[in-house]
Amino acid sequence: MDDKKVVSVGKDSVKLTASKFITLAIAMVSAMLLSRFRSKFEYGTYSQLLLVINLFTSIFMLGLPNSVNYFLARAEDQAQRRKFLSVYYTLSTVLSAVLGLVLVLSVPLIEGYFKNDTIRHFSYFLAIFPWSKIIAQSIENVLVVYKKTNMIMVYRIANSASLLGIIFLAKFAGWSFSGYMLSYVVVEVIFALIVYVTVIKLAGGIDFSLDLKFVVKIFKFSIPIGLASVMGTLTIEFDKLFIGRVLDTETLAIYTNASKEMPFHIITTSVTAVVMPAIVRLLKQNKTDDVVKLWHQMSEIVFIPLCFLSCMFIAYAEQVMCILYDFKYLSGAPVFRIYCLLIMIRFTYFGMILNSSGKTRFVLYSSMVTLGLNIVFNFLFYYLFDMFGYGIIGPAIATVLCVVVMSISQLTFSSRILKIKFSKIMPWKKFGKILLICSAFGVAAFLALRAIAYAIPHEAFYDEQHVMTTAFIAIGIGVVFTVIYFAIFFKRIKNIWQQIK
Repeated sequence: MDDKKVVSVGKDSVKLTASKFITLAIAMVSAMLLSRFRSKFEYGTYSQLLLVINLFTSIFMLGLPNSVNYFLARAEDQAQRRKFLSVYYTLSTVLSAVLGLVLVLSVPLIEGYFKNDTIRHFSYFLAIFPWSKIIAQSIENVLVVYKKTNMIMVYRIANSASLLGIIFLAKFAGWSFSGYMLSYVVVEVIFALIVYVTVIKLAGGIDFSLDLKFVVKIFKFSIPIGLASVMGTLTIEFDKLFIGRVLDTETLAIYTNASKEMPFHIITTSVTAVVMPAIVRLLKQNKTDDVVKLWHQMSEIVFIPLCFLSCMFIAYAEQVMCILYDFKYLSGAPVFRIYCLLIMIRFTYFGMILNSSGKTRFVLYSSMVTLGLNIVFNFLFYYLFDMFGYGIIGPAIATVLCVVVMSISQLTFSSRILKIKFSKIMPWKKFGKILLICSAFGVAAFLALRAIAYAIPHEAFYDEQHVMTTAFIAIGIGVVFTVIYFAIFFKRIKNIWQQIK
């Protein structure tokens, strides 16, 4: 193969990860400010709007966004790429317009479900934001295939910085919550339009028309993934839907922040965006051993930092919640601890082999089973723990447990496709050793904080002033432990990097 055509998996992954870490930092600051500048009711309303949009988007888009990596990577020339992009953006625009209309018409039902009659004031948000979100999210996969990772960095950072600026502007200009939401939509519309312009330039122009045969081909691939995506989204979001129904808007605001996954999975998504096209090509060439080796290497190099972060965040849940979202959300710390387990679970995209080989029905089957279990577990665990006054943690436990079930089922199907044993699909022994080490660091970090802050009574750890004091101590301990941990794994990370570079 021509060296110029070889995808530099390591280099592109680093670029994507770097850009996402920067946007992550901005997003975290945005969440901190929004939680502080707005009341819990306003933040709860904002959460309800996004929850509904996420669910409806998964349903209406029919897995279409997942087709970009597959079809664009397999396109043999510029003409085929242009054809796909023309169909893709036409379909995306039409489907998102229909979605916006359906959401506006559903406002009375949404208000009734959440018992929140202020949602009608944000009908414009329901109408426009889904389209801007769908279009904006597509640009990353397109630019990866065109090897324009630098453009992804510029786009993502500019978008995140603009949204952060709107929060400050709304605060210091004294805008109402409605004013902030309107300006938020305007910014997202601008960046969605930039995506259209960028794609038109890359493809040498696109035709806003539909080739029905090609549409059928795309949907044949994407609908099983789309249905699986609906199931997966419902699995992740069902606990919030459940809490939003049985409890009030302010409690949902607390639960939403507490159950918000720490976005360290950006490492995984960045790696997946670059690795998946390579795996598609390797599978096409029947190089099964190379596929397994690459997946092992990338999974391990991602698991090393994510497992450590998971254990540290569990140890310092109260301090992290107070820093990120404000003391008024501290009662959600138990839910936050449970959700931190997902950080280490997100070390890879478990449906990568299934998607890359076109066996998307297996993704659907596992998602269907998981959703069914999640619905049952949410009800069961909520009322079970509610008997002891801790009902709010039940849905969180149900969600994490179901994510584990879905991951295992997808890995099982993947091992069958690759014709290898389940025990060989991942480097489980290495993961076990890493987990033991990280758990030890987590316990040591928890005890070290208590030892250093021994003069503070236990109950004071739940006082705003003392939680912030211990937060600074926790940061110091965390820095020291991070240096020690990565010193231990530096050699291993370096060896893996040299192999994939």
